Amino acid sequence: MSLLKLGLNEPGPAPKKKSGSEDGGEAESSGIDVSALSKAPSYSEFVPSMHSNMTLTSTMPEKEPVFPPDATLEQKVVAVLETCYDPEIPVDIYKLGLIYHVHAPASEDTPDHVKVIMTLTSPNCPAAQSLPVEVKNKVERLDEVNDATVEITFDPAWTPELMDEAARLVLNLD
Repeated sequence: MSLLKLGLNEPGPAPKKKSGSEDGGEAESSGIDVSALSKAPSYSEFVPSMHSNMTLTSTMPEKEPVFPPDATLEQKVVAVLETCYDPEIPVDIYKLGLIYHVHAPASEDTPDHVKVIMTLTSPNCPAAQSLPVEVKNKVERLDEVNDATVEITFDPAWTPELMDEAARLVLNLD
């Protein structure tokens, strides 16, 4: 916010004199009209409170995955992952290159367990708590899946080179 909008650059009332300075004389105030500060917008008008309904889940609108009729379980999981978005980047996590491996066995011993190995854009990612939970919940919504495990790894570390071409175009990196 500009000082001009707050009215701090406007001349205020005549400077007030203070008595009792050390040299026995009177000191002048700065001459800035601080009454304009009471008219300034408060911090809470710009930043929602921590008790609001803010969440760190995907900011993109929810979309249902589309499966081809003969899709394998792994293809269905990938389609579900394409509905999860990083809250700060308008690209799904699969195209962003955050998914390193999807293990969806079609064997008799574990037909309904899926394991997703993924990373985050950085170890300090604000979505570190919410994004893996979102992935797990969405994968477990598939009819063929009873249990999903999401493992986070930073080896190798994510870099923008892991994004596919479509993501690079959206983010104007090419």
